[in-house]
Amino acid sequence: MNRQRLAIALIAVLLGLVAACGVEEQPVPTATATPKAETKSVRHIGPQSQSLMLRLSSPETNLVTDLDRTSVTGITAPDATLSVNGRLVFPDTEGRFSVDVDLSGVMGPMVIEVVATSIAGETETLVRPVIFLNKPDVSGFFGTVTSALSSKFSLQTGSGPVTFSIGSDTAVAIHGWDSPSVSDIALGAPVAVIADGPHTESVLAIVGRPVRTRHFTGIVSRFEPGGSIVPGSVSLRDDSGLQITAVATVGLENPTIGEVVTAVLEQDLSSGSLTVTAIDRALTGAQRLYDALALNQEIDSADASANMTALRWRLAEHGVRNLSMLVNSQQSEGSHYAMTKANDVYTRYFSEHNIGAPSADVTGLVKSIATSMTNERGTTGGTGSMRLITVQPESGQAVMVRLSDTTPVALFGERIKSGQLDLASRITVRYTLSGNDANRVTVMAGNTLSAESSTQLAAVAGRGEVQGILMDVKDTGEFITILDQATGQPVSLQTSGQTPRAPVYLNGAPVELDPSLEGLSVFARFDPASQRLLELESLALSPNEETVAGVVHSFIPKTAQGNLTIRTTEGRFRSFTHNAGTAIRRDGRLVSIQDVRVGDLVRPNTRVRITGEIEVLSLKAPEPGLVAGTIRGVTAGFGGEVRVTVSNIWLDFISLRVNSETAITQEGRILGAQDLAVGQEIALASFDPVTLKTGVLALARPKDLARASR
Repeated sequence: MNRQRLAIALIAVLLGLVAACGVEEQPVPTATATPKAETKSVRHIGPQSQSLMLRLSSPETNLVTDLDRTSVTGITAPDATLSVNGRLVFPDTEGRFSVDVDLSGVMGPMVIEVVATSIAGETETLVRPVIFLNKPDVSGFFGTVTSALSSKFSLQTGSGPVTFSIGSDTAVAIHGWDSPSVSDIALGAPVAVIADGPHTESVLAIVGRPVRTRHFTGIVSRFEPGGSIVPGSVSLRDDSGLQITAVATVGLENPTIGEVVTAVLEQDLSSGSLTVTAIDRALTGAQRLYDALALNQEIDSADASANMTALRWRLAEHGVRNLSMLVNSQQSEGSHYAMTKANDVYTRYFSEHNIGAPSADVTGLVKSIATSMTNERGTTGGTGSMRLITVQPESGQAVMVRLSDTTPVALFGERIKSGQLDLASRITVRYTLSGNDANRVTVMAGNTLSAESSTQLAAVAGRGEVQGILMDVKDTGEFITILDQATGQPVSLQTSGQTPRAPVYLNGAPVELDPSLEGLSVFARFDPASQRLLELESLALSPNEETVAGVVHSFIPKTAQGNLTIRTTEGRFRSFTHNAGTAIRRDGRLVSIQDVRVGDLVRPNTRVRITGEIEVLSLKAPEPGLVAGTIRGVTAGFGGEVRVTVSNIWLDFISLRVNSETAITQEGRILGAQDLAVGQEIALASFDPVTLKTGVLALARPKDLARASR
């Protein structure tokens, strides 16, 4: 009987399901509808981080292919301005991107340059060398040069040594050289080769960083549309006063005067021209972050929850950077409208994601301090105190902010009262635009690098440094080979013929260089011109340690929390604590804290604890400032000083401070700062890499300025 009842019940359930599936759904009156509980989708989503990231899944390192195109795919931050060989690519809401690169017109080995930046100043770059075999019976090779003569040269490849012949028809490409030969390639340099049997058809010396494209974030100060004969031009200025002018590519979307944008730039060494190939508006990047937050908000997972925290932080910092630049240039054309529009956008985005009120940063000297009494609501006439602080930045107009008794003020990493601020203090204030109420105040150390110097020195801190796995130590003692952790490329360094020999350390103790060190993770310092090893160190990091590289931005020569700030090579500021137990080395030799200077380059073998204490601070002095290149911007500074922006063959932007003491010449003629103009070629300029003051500036022979940026 029970079985019979159970069978009848099952049949009834099945009939009910069939009826539900087969009967057309009837609309339900909204007045009687029962709201359903909101549900989130469950799906996998990749992790995001507070800092800018860039990872490539294709192409592979050292790709050899006979296909006429390759796909560049990867992931970055949703707000990143991303370019592939100068082509702007927008990441989706998960930060993923994919673009095809046409190889059909490539006649030899090439390098794909991928650049990702944020308006906060972060930069991540990757290069991928590619060999396209555009005809049968040719082969592609990647390796490092072990010998180079006029008639032949040899490589160390992944499968062993290879020797090729060189002929008059061999094409050789070295960045910055007009007509190089194979013998001009440094021993140990990585190369890509296309060969027909034993004969070399083409050789490319591989550069480990982008040299043809880069990005520049600033406010559009001028735009001139081009015509059928004369190209257009775009001028951009950042909040430090750095300005560039470049040619506008045909079809470039007209930028709005006064808005913050990131321009994708491409340099042509043969003509000297600098071209804006694309523009990414700052508010478009903010929209991408907003969309990414909306996506993660709909996903029920731990990764999505973590992403929400990281993306909220990025959106808040995005707003601070955008609004700070606009506030600092309010007297410029179009900036007031741009600031009002940006403030409205961030107010809406922040409100929906509980970020708070839009804020801006100002850094400068305290110009005036006034005190008033306030009540509990903040209006005057009460018992509390409110201080009105006027901050004068190095460039731009002064900003007045309000500090209450509860505003956090940090001095040397320790909390102090706002009443302890005095005139001439150098501070950074984050304040809300609606009311100018200070959120936090940081008193800068007396030894602090300028923003321009800090940016330029951090960009070169990694030059002549390589971190990776020691793959090969030659028994002859002539070379070592390191697999570069950043690029995946083997780097060969010369070790023979040095007196004294380059020091080698294993966990801080000096050792001999021999094959027993193969397989260890190492840091190497070398001369980029000769590929000569200067120092080698192997470190075993503990789980609570990490490494950091960059430039000493500020420091206090005494024991205090957060007494040393480093601007990293990625463009971020990080504060650490040095104490009695910190080992400080300069060029491998132990020194004291009194020998540390702002502007010192922090080597990548510097070890810090995740709690912020510095275990080992490894330093090297910046090289003397020498530059040759093209003037990209000239702006007036304080006291008759002129700010000159120069780009070199590596497309670095170098800021020079030129004054009445600068010796300016051109072919023996003495000139003045008023004679400097955009498009002029600089044969050589010498400057202090920390202060940027220029002693000598020699202009090259005049050229046709119409070909360069106007």
